[in-house]
Amino acid sequence: MKKIHIGLIGMLLLAGCGGKSEGGGQSSAARLDGKEKGSELLAYEHNVSVDTNEAQVRPLYEKVVAACKADTANGCLLLDSSLDSGRYVHARISMRAKPAGIKKLVEMLAAEGEVTSQGTKVEDLGRPVLDSKKRLEMLRQYQAQLQELEKRSGKEVDALIKVTKELATVQVELEQATAANAVLMQRIDTDLLNVALSAEGKHSFWTPVKRALGNFTENLSEGVASAITAMAYILPWLLAFIVLFPLGRKGWRRLRGVADKGGAR
Repeated sequence: MKKIHIGLIGMLLLAGCGGKSEGGGQSSAARLDGKEKGSELLAYEHNVSVDTNEAQVRPLYEKVVAACKADTANGCLLLDSSLDSGRYVHARISMRAKPAGIKKLVEMLAAEGEVTSQGTKVEDLGRPVLDSKKRLEMLRQYQAQLQELEKRSGKEVDALIKVTKELATVQVELEQATAANAVLMQRIDTDLLNVALSAEGKHSFWTPVKRALGNFTENLSEGVASAITAMAYILPWLLAFIVLFPLGRKGWRRLRGVADKGGAR
């Protein structure tokens, strides 16, 4: 048992050190054009910022969310969404879908508003995928060896208990490794799209005026508070000036009188 377990550890360590990442790169433009990728194991993350009218932020937000939920063909998954309709209207949406689905969403956003910024991040997952596959393979081999030992244990209760316990541990590790590998493959097969909606560049003429009027009371109270704070700093110096200025003036006159008498002599 111990020899087999130690052998597995050694194999896993060698797996972590070995292997090379596969493939070259693929341009983000080709990815958004819906072209099929080759043998690259790349994860794409797209970021798009859209500027539209204040009245259109909420409808566009709801339209994008609904389009993602309805796009089952491309497996669109809504990961996160938020809408702030307070002082500054803006929204954020994060989605994951196949490249064709991401392309349709970006085209819809461009048709509904002005795309102010767009960028793509690419991460090479060749090495993580290779290591994950090696780990899965070795865990399966180790599981098969333990199952064979379980058959040979026969009526040896102690050996059977140890093998069964080790089998349960390997099964848990195998399930975790399978889940981790599935996450990696999902990142490769689908793209992440982060959308930011705002109305900063297309607000109405009266919007700044309305905001100023809405903030009038708050600004007034802050101005009064600042004035009181300033008075608290100035008051001690003012009192010191009122007390010391007459004394200084009186001393200056005495000095001038003494100087005038000395000059007369």
